[in-house]
Amino acid sequence: MIVKIIAVVTDNFQFYYDIVKELKQRDIPFISLSPRDPLPPHVKVVLTTVVESEAIDFDNVVSISGDIRHGVRKALSVISEKASYQQMVVGVDPGAKPGVALVGDGNPLETAYADSPEDVRNMVERYMAGYEFENMILRIGHGDPTNRNRTINALKGLSIMVEIVNEEHTTKTGGTPDLEAATTIALSRGEIAAGEYLIEATEGEQREMQRRSRIKSNGEITISKDLAKKVVEGEHDLSEAISIQRKKNRRG
Repeated sequence: MIVKIIAVVTDNFQFYYDIVKELKQRDIPFISLSPRDPLPPHVKVVLTTVVESEAIDFDNVVSISGDIRHGVRKALSVISEKASYQQMVVGVDPGAKPGVALVGDGNPLETAYADSPEDVRNMVERYMAGYEFENMILRIGHGDPTNRNRTINALKGLSIMVEIVNEEHTTKTGGTPDLEAATTIALSRGEIAAGEYLIEATEGEQREMQRRSRIKSNGEITISKDLAKKVVEGEHDLSEAISIQRKKNRRG
């Protein structure tokens, strides 16, 4: 059986670099062609720039002018011949940089790390814009309460149901354990989350953030306990806290 694949058709070096980076990160097979090359019969969809798309005579052309990931998602929908999903589930393994997995009708679609608990909301919004679906649920692991609660609170206002999943039977193995855990969480049922949650850094989390501040500043700065608390709770990022502490130290 001939496998239908994506063709990246462009002479635009920056576009080629960006799109190939995204495809390789997702482990998606593709071929690279110039707009002047004939398309092989096993090509299912073409990814190209808006300008170059005008010269490509093919049924399934996805032209991209903005978000590369949005274009790749459209191409994957064509490849899978899945125009719409009944249920999308976002699985989140909570942490300072949460692992996130997207599952459509029981099939894993993509995984990635969020930059922060609050950044999960940005990822969910991109999924909402990039896919067609009937409804969406976000399932988040019950561990790491501080970062879990930061993530849940950041989703306020989105039309999405949130469930908290017991992670006791979630095994983290392999090279990307947080992403594997996020996928497992997405495929598990949980208890519905309600309202906003209290975010309160523990003593241990504050000490750990002070330790990280020493590492990040090459031993120059140890942020105060109060600043460490604010970093853990999401009020500052670590770089900001180090900068604030450095200024305080200079003032004596």
